[in-house]
Amino acid sequence: MFFSIVAFSFMHLCVKAIPNIPVHQIITLRSVFSISVCIYTLRKNNIPFWGNNKPLLILRGLVGALSLFCFFYSIKNLPLATAVTISNLIPIFALTLSAVFLKEKIKGYQWLFFFVSFAGVCVIKGFDNRVSSFDLVIALVAAFFTACAHFTVRKLRDFDHPMVIVFYFPLVTIPLIAPYTFTHWVQPDWFEWGILFLIGLFTHVGQVYLTEAYKNEEVSGVTFIYYIGIVLALGYGYFIFGETYNFQTALGIFLIISGIGSNLVYKKVQRH
Repeated sequence: MFFSIVAFSFMHLCVKAIPNIPVHQIITLRSVFSISVCIYTLRKNNIPFWGNNKPLLILRGLVGALSLFCFFYSIKNLPLATAVTISNLIPIFALTLSAVFLKEKIKGYQWLFFFVSFAGVCVIKGFDNRVSSFDLVIALVAAFFTACAHFTVRKLRDFDHPMVIVFYFPLVTIPLIAPYTFTHWVQPDWFEWGILFLIGLFTHVGQVYLTEAYKNEEVSGVTFIYYIGIVLALGYGYFIFGETYNFQTALGIFLIISGIGSNLVYKKVQRH
């Protein structure tokens, strides 16, 4: 999971570094890169392409595509650390999904932690003029669909090889986005082509290690490492993009992290 988060943080940096390339084009080229690597790997290791639980694999690809589109949009339109912090509301949405589909009960304290995290989102919206209501909603939608993607990956570990799960991500994404991309093409320069290649590379590496992590460990055992991504995003935003944060925005980020972290600690204590 550590390798996954670091790879994804480099991907976030690269997306932010090419503001002139549309989100749909970045996702299409990233998906072409990923599916090429998947096909090569699956063939080399004689792993069947199509997997066993096809409906769930397709669903994983669909929610993954939606989460990626919304998240890339957030990275481009919000301060980097704000976008990454809101994306880390994933555990809250994941717990909600577990309550709905697995009938897990949400305890009173967990509702309090949810409130703390969403209070942080409201503080950011209220005191950071760079954050519009629309962009904030898109960031929250990205977190929700990412939670859905992680939920399906966790379910699929009992049915399919991790590389097959990764393969379905671009397999579903390309038909959805590629037609629009090629009719609204923006020609990259040599620097942007290099960054686009790195986005494909880092995203694929992140997906592979993420899938392996969820295959071999419970979600609660690896989620804490997500906070490394927030620290890295703060560093990239400040040192590379000149992003600064007032006290209220920093407080909002702290509240989000506190709410999520408290919920995870509470769940771990309850298990033991």
